[in-house]
Amino acid sequence: MGFFFASRRDTPAPSETWWQAHVRHGFDRRVAFRANDWTVELAGKLNGLGPHCVRRENGDFAACTGIFFYCGRPLESALGQLLDEFDARRFPWEACRGHYAVILFKAGRLWIANDELGAYKLFRDEAWTRISSSFSAVQASLAGVRPDAEGVYEYAFNGATFGERTFLREIRQLRHGSLLAMEQKARVIATARVLGSRELAKLPSIDAAAEIFAARLRELFRAYAATNGRFRTALSGGYDSRLMLALLLDAGLDPTLYVYGDAHDDDVRIAKQIAIGEGLVLDHVDKRSRGISVTSAAWLTERAWARFDAWKNDGLFDNGADAEDRLERAPAGTFLLNGSVGECFRNFFYLPEGRYRPEEIVWSFYWRVDPAELTTRFAPAQYTTAMSEDMRLALPDAPREAALNRAQVEALYPLFRARYWTGRDVGVNQRFGPALFPFMEPSVFAGTEVVPLSFKNYGRLESRIIELIYPRLARYPSVYGFAPAAEVPQRYRLKMQFSLRRPPWMRRYSYLLQRRVRPSLRLPDWLNAGINGAGLDPRLLGMREFFRVDRIRSLDVYNRVATMELALQGRPIA
Repeated sequence: MGFFFASRRDTPAPSETWWQAHVRHGFDRRVAFRANDWTVELAGKLNGLGPHCVRRENGDFAACTGIFFYCGRPLESALGQLLDEFDARRFPWEACRGHYAVILFKAGRLWIANDELGAYKLFRDEAWTRISSSFSAVQASLAGVRPDAEGVYEYAFNGATFGERTFLREIRQLRHGSLLAMEQKARVIATARVLGSRELAKLPSIDAAAEIFAARLRELFRAYAATNGRFRTALSGGYDSRLMLALLLDAGLDPTLYVYGDAHDDDVRIAKQIAIGEGLVLDHVDKRSRGISVTSAAWLTERAWARFDAWKNDGLFDNGADAEDRLERAPAGTFLLNGSVGECFRNFFYLPEGRYRPEEIVWSFYWRVDPAELTTRFAPAQYTTAMSEDMRLALPDAPREAALNRAQVEALYPLFRARYWTGRDVGVNQRFGPALFPFMEPSVFAGTEVVPLSFKNYGRLESRIIELIYPRLARYPSVYGFAPAAEVPQRYRLKMQFSLRRPPWMRRYSYLLQRRVRPSLRLPDWLNAGINGAGLDPRLLGMREFFRVDRIRSLDVYNRVATMELALQGRPIA
């Protein structure tokens, strides 16, 4: 199912004009439920599936958006069993898989829950009388919106917002996987706690760690295989897609594969070598050569706004290829697999052993800031403090010590980076078709935070997992210059040590130095056309409170700034 919107009957909902714009661009199946003082409206996915729901003769019902498994069963089968077993006191996250929102009406009460990690985002208004998996739907139900300064800068620099904030003051997002009781207003009555794994507390060897994670992944892929569906996944020269393919083949599945890039790219070259060697069919997609059949900039912009829910990580505006490609990747009956967050098995932050203050993590990874592009509204200390506090609140028990221990730093990868940045891609992809993110499952990544860094560095642990599951795949070369099954060469170790040894204070300035050597930004034709097609003033007047728009040198930042300008306007009109 594509998305849902729940509101109290006395609360404005998105207008029929808003709905019709979504119908024009593929969300043409819609159902509605009424439960007490609430109305729940649901739209199916763009690939023709859904809405997914079950109803009982006594009026009870269950529905879901995203992709939902319960006790190994998918979608309607899962919903039926959950509706029978739900006790109205707690949500059984430990028996669920996927990234989803579930809506339950049982014994005269309405409930909404999202996945354990909270990666499938739920958005709300300030009064908790509107809850939706669609950012745009909440905005369309409000009388007006204003920019949230911290959210504006977080999205512009990082492609996502964190904690409860969005880049609009009147729209908030849920921090965690939550169970909501839908009463006079929505109320969080339980949140999921996703970390902790006793079996990983003391690991005798890297092989022992690999066996634990391989067993978890195999169990998950058995549930996937039980759907009897078709599977499609990317293949590149890296480790994450290699591990995904290993798991699919190990489960006895015959996936369709695709690779992005120019014919001479290492990813394409290696993916083709693997496909030929294993007798697999591989689609090579070069997005740059894709022809767009629709020439109206206004229509393309409205389609992007509807299909991508008003914003995405790299900005809403493009030449139209992304919306077409994502839909082609998810034909009906096919589950699309995504290898994001495989870095949980590696040293994602490239920091050496030790304790770190959250502020140092911000400097190392979230400080893509050029003061020349900003107005005086940007307050560096405030930006750092806000992100640091959201990091603490993302961790179990919200630690207050000045510095985080290494396990807490590692936990920030799934609980902060993946939950928010990758989470936006989770929500967007689920609008097109059922998308599986196996490495984002807490049943898989819980405990990776305590795995010794010596196992994670240089991709050693992930290499062992690939070898354990499907040894032949570990013998093909990678973009790192060596096969996963091979010994890590000294030259690669030295290269990684250079990255590891850069102190956080130095990393804070590396992006600025890179930016300053770039030439002035020349906007591509498709971006100019998109801005004009959306009916925006090209001066982006609403964002000039925060940015010196004419000084922006990054195309991604400019795209996000234009995206926020469009959000302040409301919606494009084709």
